[in-house]
Amino acid sequence: MGNGMNNVLIIDIEGDDVQIVEGMLSEDFNVTICSTAESAADAVNQSIPGVILLNPAMKNLDALNIVTTAKTLNPRSHVIFLSDLISIDDSILAYEQGADDFIAKPYNPIELYYKIESHVKEAADRAQLAANADSARSAAFAAMESNSEMGVILRYMEEITSCNSYSDLGFSLAQTVQSFGVNATVQIRGIGCIFNVGCENDSFEANLLTKSVKRGRIIEGAHKLIINDKRISLLIKNTPTKDDPKYGRIKDNLAMMISATEARVITIDLVTQLELQRESGLKSIIGNARSSMHNIRDTFNIYMKKIFGQKSRNIEKTLRMS
Repeated sequence: MGNGMNNVLIIDIEGDDVQIVEGMLSEDFNVTICSTAESAADAVNQSIPGVILLNPAMKNLDALNIVTTAKTLNPRSHVIFLSDLISIDDSILAYEQGADDFIAKPYNPIELYYKIESHVKEAADRAQLAANADSARSAAFAAMESNSEMGVILRYMEEITSCNSYSDLGFSLAQTVQSFGVNATVQIRGIGCIFNVGCENDSFEANLLTKSVKRGRIIEGAHKLIINDKRISLLIKNTPTKDDPKYGRIKDNLAMMISATEARVITIDLVTQLELQRESGLKSIIGNARSSMHNIRDTFNIYMKKIFGQKSRNIEKTLRMS
């Protein structure tokens, strides 16, 4: 696969782990090993990896610098942190340092292999789609530039008034955010469910968003941004650099949209609660009706037994007298 996506760089000092991973990947990928923090940056520059497996606990390793260098050389590169550190703070730190995925040791080698294979294939497919869509993208950008960002926000606020489910609201937010030229993942925490747009429910990103709400409204990382509210979180995966004027504008616009979305989630919550109460009431009525029917049936059965018992005794008495 082209564009260096088939190159895998392993940055780890732990010999057994390195040997296992190298042996597993070497038949299908171009594997490079780096065992010292001092040579990590040079290894990234030389191999231009599509995937980096990195142990963030290596002494003197500047993980943020490694990730930034890799993303600059190959924007589609994928960084996976492999570490014994598995607390919530460690996951947040991995995100802040630019990790695309976080796998705790001891890991499943098969899972790791398929994650790498899946990313390499996905990156290649995206590159092909990007090459075929240049003219369409240019037209889309021209259309976006003809409308102000505030106009986009106002249209979104009007649109969500007709969203009556968490799924409709999540998709609407994700699509609108992407019109600003960034990739978005949305999580809505509704009544009895968590709805994710842009990632799988059991993915690293979904778990990250669930945990990040405890860390405040805004979390800024390397080329990433999380904006939280009580019921909704938004992850932007490819923010402009902080010295780009567009960065502050996007952050303010998204914060405004999150507030409006939070208000709509509250409305959907209330409707959902009323529906649940209505269903609970109907179930109670049905249960009471069934109980009454059972009582009537039992009373009827007792009555019939008495009637037939009395008739039987009368017949026996008549037969004896005759």
